Amino acid sequence: MSDDTRTRTPISLDDLLSANKNQFDQLFSRQMDDASLLSPSARPASNATAGPVDLVPRALKLGTNAIIALNRRFDFDWSYDILETKAENGKAIVRIKIDVAGKSKADQGSATLEGNSALAFEKAAEEAALRCADQFTGRAPVDSGQGDQAPLAPAARTGAKSDAVVGPIDIVTLDLIENALRNARHEMDAILFRSAMSPVIREQHDEFPMITDAEGRMIVGQFGSYISEMLKQQDFDLKPGDVILQSDPYKCGGAISHINDWMVLIPIFVGRDLVGFSSMFGHMMDVGGPVPGSMPTAATSIFGEGMRIPPVKIYAEGVLNKAALDILMNNTRTPEMNYSDLMAIVAGCRAGERRVVEICERFGTGTYTQACEALLERTNRAMRKLIVQNLPIEPQSFEDYVDDDGLGNGPFKMKLTVWREGDHAYFDWTGTSAQAPGPINFYLHDGMFKMFIGVYMIMVFDPQILFNDGFYDLIHVNLPKGSLVNPEFPAPLGCRTHALSRQFDVMGGALSKHAPEMATAAGYGSSPHFLFSGVDSHKRPFQLMEILYGGIPGRPVGDGMDGHSWWPLFENIPTEYLENFFPMVIERYGSVADTGGAGKHRGGNGIEKVYRLLEPGDVSIHDDRQESQPWGILGGQPGACSEKWIIRGTAEPEPLPSKIDNVRVEAGDRIVFITAGGGGWGDPLERDPRRVRNDVARKLMTQEKARVAYGVILTGRHYELDLRATTDLREATKLSRKSLELFDFGEGRSGVS
Repeated sequence: MSDDTRTRTPISLDDLLSANKNQFDQLFSRQMDDASLLSPSARPASNATAGPVDLVPRALKLGTNAIIALNRRFDFDWSYDILETKAENGKAIVRIKIDVAGKSKADQGSATLEGNSALAFEKAAEEAALRCADQFTGRAPVDSGQGDQAPLAPAARTGAKSDAVVGPIDIVTLDLIENALRNARHEMDAILFRSAMSPVIREQHDEFPMITDAEGRMIVGQFGSYISEMLKQQDFDLKPGDVILQSDPYKCGGAISHINDWMVLIPIFVGRDLVGFSSMFGHMMDVGGPVPGSMPTAATSIFGEGMRIPPVKIYAEGVLNKAALDILMNNTRTPEMNYSDLMAIVAGCRAGERRVVEICERFGTGTYTQACEALLERTNRAMRKLIVQNLPIEPQSFEDYVDDDGLGNGPFKMKLTVWREGDHAYFDWTGTSAQAPGPINFYLHDGMFKMFIGVYMIMVFDPQILFNDGFYDLIHVNLPKGSLVNPEFPAPLGCRTHALSRQFDVMGGALSKHAPEMATAAGYGSSPHFLFSGVDSHKRPFQLMEILYGGIPGRPVGDGMDGHSWWPLFENIPTEYLENFFPMVIERYGSVADTGGAGKHRGGNGIEKVYRLLEPGDVSIHDDRQESQPWGILGGQPGACSEKWIIRGTAEPEPLPSKIDNVRVEAGDRIVFITAGGGGWGDPLERDPRRVRNDVARKLMTQEKARVAYGVILTGRHYELDLRATTDLREATKLSRKSLELFDFGEGRSGVS
């Protein structure tokens, strides 16, 4: 930790951002060049002005269609050499030699040079290769079916296959393709984390990747089934090199849930066939509006939150839409950071695109398409079993509450009813409160909620299952229009993460009725945000948004984690990063003893983070669970509520509400941010006394809590365990206490109905 006297380096985050932007421009242009998707200034001139040599590609390889056809004819036992490439009389001409079993045949093909010259040479090479094959086999060349046409319209391309596959796909090939896709999805993440500049993406990983099939069904990723919703708002003529950007939840059916999330979509082509999409979205630090960070707690409509981007081609066939980009960057307080993050998301998507093309080139597009279907079907079969094993036949309801909407309204009920019919699951949100005047509304579209169900059930019951869209036909959802989970336009959405995280508690409570021994308690049920902005003493603006974490609930298999994210891939921002790039000192960051609910498996503790601010500025806070406790289950006790305080200079601490904007702070002021703990699982008197002793020794629990909640007696400086006294106290407690109930909501409201 640092103090006020430490030497601060003159370099700022803005300096790094500026250097990063220049580097990104160079790298991205080179990447587009390698993919033959050049900007106008880098492209060859048109036929009217260019010499023939300008149109000839630097390197030419056979396309996927030709390779597939030759593999079939010669059972992979062949090779080829490109003898000549030239542009002549408006034609691309390619001469190829094919070697099969020690014999060689040569021939040439041609294609009209119109539009994309690289595509014309690929078509000419395909024709030449098939003519060579025809000399060996005596068969007519295989017609690609497209001639010299431009790429087909999306409706005609969707689901297209370059080669048919006969019989079921073998398990080895399926596993190879599955793991290649898993790796591609993680490579997308890695590229984004190394390239983005905002702490919320680079350090905290607030982003979500996806690779889909041609129908837009997620094969690997985290958020699925938004492609059709995103594209139906505008009928794009998709072509290689296109990059679509959008950020308006109401323009994509809630695929993203607030306007800070910028979503990028890249269609993946193999030859002229659309085989899928590569997509990511990430949280932008600022997208305009009245409050730095663009998530005002006082917003009463989405128009008061910032800039909404409808689906737009930010790149068209590899050409940057600079006018659109300029408009976007002109409407944010952090243009260079947003630019870096946007280009990093695009680069991550292009990595996914590239890997899918490589898979198709290795196995054939037909095999790849069949593998995608097989992976979806396998997840479907696995989910059918999970539904039958873990969902009740009789409808079971559960409710929990979001404390308030930031405008003095609340609490807001979230009620879910769950049942199954055969191997189909039904989730009904009837009974949930009407949409809020303030920005806690969660615009939840069908596919996203099905995704949440899948995440919950797979992670709780069988984490080995590949998470994809294959099970969506088994899930049926009712989201009442005009409710907190399906608000009507233009309801504000900026603080929707409190309802989003609370829905996991509600879902867990509803599912626990059927198999409570397999359920979890409630977690910290919120998404705590700390925002700090201003201008430092060097006249440089700064803006920080940090997501904090709380207690994870006690579980059937063990304790909840202390100070962990409810979303498993999120991470914290290192203190060194915060203190280097923002005017603050982190005086404390650690677990808060006793905030986790007691249980056989205790709930995780919340965390306390104390920020000492070194420059004047404004602070905004988003949180919840300041009124309602995270409930315990099967005798487990509830976790502690959250708290926020401001200490102005040497004055006494003043409480802050859980949702507030633009709290003016001066140099030397402190913000104390305490998050909620998780509920406990099981009877605390069944917890191994030695584990209780270790929790006390590790400062996760006080000696008093060990005695009162767990009946464990510890003595001396080293917390020696008194087993006889512990046994006596536990026996006396069991005789005097009330019978344990399935849920313990503490002093808050009951969630059972």
